Amino acid sequence: MRWGTIRQNDGTTSAAMMKDARVVAMADVNKRFNRTFPTLLEDIIRMELAPYIADEVETLGFDALAAPETAVRVTAPLRHPERIVGIGLNYRAHAGDLDEKVPEEPATFLKPASSVIGSGEAIVIPRVSRRTTAEAEVALVFGRTGRDISRQDWRDVIFGVVPVLDMTTEDILRRNPRFLTRSKGYDSFFSFGPWIATLDEFPELDSLWVRTVINGSVHAQNQVSGMTYGVPELVEFITTGSTIGATAILTTGTPGAVVIGEGDTVEARIDGLGTLVNPVTASS
Repeated sequence: MRWGTIRQNDGTTSAAMMKDARVVAMADVNKRFNRTFPTLLEDIIRMELAPYIADEVETLGFDALAAPETAVRVTAPLRHPERIVGIGLNYRAHAGDLDEKVPEEPATFLKPASSVIGSGEAIVIPRVSRRTTAEAEVALVFGRTGRDISRQDWRDVIFGVVPVLDMTTEDILRRNPRFLTRSKGYDSFFSFGPWIATLDEFPELDSLWVRTVINGSVHAQNQVSGMTYGVPELVEFITTGSTIGATAILTTGTPGAVVIGEGDTVEARIDGLGTLVNPVTASS
């Protein structure tokens, strides 16, 4: 099952589930059947209600309730994730392209929730940058709060996987590596969606292809198996001694970043998972 958030005609948002390109909004289920399902996806994840709600909606009649995916306006699945943890230089080939050494341990950074946008929303290049890049990644969404999670148990705390576009003001970062948080924290610098796929859809992730695409052309691509540190190792690493909460997002690195400018369209294409598309504009 896929989960996300849609914007309704009255301007409000609602958590929604998607199957076979058809969408059911929780707000519509509540109204039609006098239910009290949470309409915030963050709450559904934290309360571990997704399997129960999915079964209930199937019983009520998914097909009768559903609208075509093309008829709804999708926004970012989560607006207030518990945290956003990024992993840098995790694809061996990408590190080689940049003439960088593969880190001896996963290189991590944090992004603020204020940087979040969804599919179709504009990436805004700040006035202070002359070289901004975008990179496609696959990310994990935590479904449970966890600490000291072993790599063997990583699936126990993960709700699902989702495509991501992570932006960086590369020129600012190159001035000083201590500017990493600044260079990655601008508004609109973290896009994800359109849908989070629950982990049961993916018995393994290594065969997924991750592609950074600009204006319809593939700029960089690689399989998840090309990462230096795999998903189990990353979950173990970031939870070692640290409590990571439900709805936290863990990005896993990119096969390659592309320079973006006003008028461009950039995509994260993840085979079997979906395509995230964002136009690019410049700050006025």
